[in-house]
Amino acid sequence: MKITLIDPAPAKGERVPERVFGCTYGRYPFPNVFLLYAAAVMENRGHSVSYLNGPALHLSSDEFETFFRNDTSDVYLFYSVNLSREIDRRTRDTIRRIRGSHPAIVSVGPAPSYFTDDFIDDERTYVLRGETENTLPELLDFLDDPSSVPAVSYMNNGTIHHNPPSAPIENLDSIPFPARHLLSDDFYFNPKFGHKKEKFTALLTSRGCPYNCIYCVPNSLSFARELEFKKTHTSKPPYRARSSQSVIEEFRFLAEQGYTAVSIIDDEFIIDKKRVYEICDGIADLNIKWGCLSRADSIDEQLAEAMAAAGCRYVDIGVESLEQSILDDIRKDLKVETVASCVEALKKAGVFVKLNILIGSSTLETVKTIRKTVGDSIRLKPDAIMFGICNPFPGTEFYTIAKEKNLFVKGDYYPVDVQKESTISLPSVRNFVLERELRKANARFFLSPGFIVKNIGRLRSLPEFYRALGALMKKLF
Repeated sequence: MKITLIDPAPAKGERVPERVFGCTYGRYPFPNVFLLYAAAVMENRGHSVSYLNGPALHLSSDEFETFFRNDTSDVYLFYSVNLSREIDRRTRDTIRRIRGSHPAIVSVGPAPSYFTDDFIDDERTYVLRGETENTLPELLDFLDDPSSVPAVSYMNNGTIHHNPPSAPIENLDSIPFPARHLLSDDFYFNPKFGHKKEKFTALLTSRGCPYNCIYCVPNSLSFARELEFKKTHTSKPPYRARSSQSVIEEFRFLAEQGYTAVSIIDDEFIIDKKRVYEICDGIADLNIKWGCLSRADSIDEQLAEAMAAAGCRYVDIGVESLEQSILDDIRKDLKVETVASCVEALKKAGVFVKLNILIGSSTLETVKTIRKTVGDSIRLKPDAIMFGICNPFPGTEFYTIAKEKNLFVKGDYYPVDVQKESTISLPSVRNFVLERELRKANARFFLSPGFIVKNIGRLRSLPEFYRALGALMKKLF
């Protein structure tokens, strides 16, 4: 079959949804390796696969339509998140209007795993819920009658059918590396490595997280996996990790392909310290810069030094709050004092430290707790802080709480940019106050003399200065 992966072109003035983490609109282009896993599996089965990335190619809506008029694909595959539901629906409508009923349309990702019926338009559109690597090849073999394919939802004679879920994939080492050859590598970058100065990609070494934070929306693949698992279980799916040798092999493959910068996008990279040490030992000679996400209580001075020696250049720390009562209420299972020691260890090792602060994640939140967290986080002197407002996603425990306590200002979840807008009003903090405190937090940190002086020194050209200024204006206004 001829199969095209679709990343729709936005309409004029429309923001581009970020699909890897699925919670914000893209501030810089990030490669969707989750879609590329599906591509690799299909290529291994002999299918012809291409990738039409509208934002990467700067395609207009009209140019996108021209593509479909000339295209002969048998299947179009979408990877959808909550923020992309509308743009993806419009694109499905465009495909049907131009190409009729012949091509099959398959949607995967967290949004179709939860809002399944909304993605099934007719008898040639399908949803593949949860993880897809084991079930996608089978669906392609049985498009005319997918009744026996696990985790597939489809329409037959006007009725939508939902097949039983598939079990989480046990052996992640069995999945082929993402089909990165389908990407335009010069389009993607991560500013933590320098603007477009490195050949950059993302890498996934595990799926899921063993912790039980009530608000948590993990990376979008882990979230799709979790949403599907919870349909038949009361707990989260088990955490699964690739072997250290498999991760080292992928790093070495990337080095051979000329990649010099890698973001590890696991929900929590440092769960098994022995495994992390093994990976560090195996990649230290590759001269690849990399970064990851971690809990504050996972990193000590010895591990920070080992990571830095192996090429680690940044770590994003999930802090959320520096008020212990809130951390306890959201079941973060974290002690406030561990944050300072983690930041100190990473800074001593020369690793860029970013704190992720999520205000409004607990009904106990007040203006006082918000300002305490903001002030304490700034006093830790990290290199960066990302402030956001918690939006209770359907499928999380906090969503259930928000519904029961009527926290949503519009009665239910709706997609917003969590770095700008609030969908909830808490008992002690209204939605517009949460937004005000978010703006004040950003201004206090990003307009501080210390931050400006530190980061002006990192800019190596006038274009970099204008890009950084533009990103700052978007964040503040």
